[in-house]
Amino acid sequence: MGQRTGAGLVAATLLGLLLVGCNGAERDRRAEVERQRAAAVERLQQQGALVSRCRRQQAAVSQQVQSLTSYSSDLGRLSQRSYVPLPRPAAPDPMVLARFTRDDQELEQERYQQALARWRKADGAEQQRWEAGQEARRQELTARQYEARQALAKLGVAATPAAQSAWSRCDGPALMAVTQATTS
Repeated sequence: MGQRTGAGLVAATLLGLLLVGCNGAERDRRAEVERQRAAAVERLQQQGALVSRCRRQQAAVSQQVQSLTSYSSDLGRLSQRSYVPLPRPAAPDPMVLARFTRDDQELEQERYQQALARWRKADGAEQQRWEAGQEARRQELTARQYEARQALAKLGVAATPAAQSAWSRCDGPALMAVTQATTS
């Protein structure tokens, strides 16, 4: 009977340990489920706060995004432009020159060379003015683009198209994604 009592005691001990182990695993599982639920609630609260903040500043964000887009487009168009030279003086017609005397032909060639020299000088000056104007416009647009980016940064909007789109539409999940991407 001692063996039976010993075996029963061992079985009872094992059963007790098994139950304690199962309760521990169940407790861990419940704790993990609770942590996940709390994290989900916190994410929903954060998303709600972001959407609320977004709606309050949506007009300002939209205006700055539109400005940034406009300045970026203007800069792109500006870089596509090229200088158009002034009209070049026409060279003397060889058929007409053939009817002139040798001295008149040389005189006509001289006049053409002088006109060509004046054109080169005027065209060079015009090209410098054009390039200076282009550079001034480029600097102005770059400064305005920077100001728009800074204004968006003050509003908490990252300088990425995804962030600007999410903040312009006040899309909760997208706001969470871009906010987490910028804090990571």
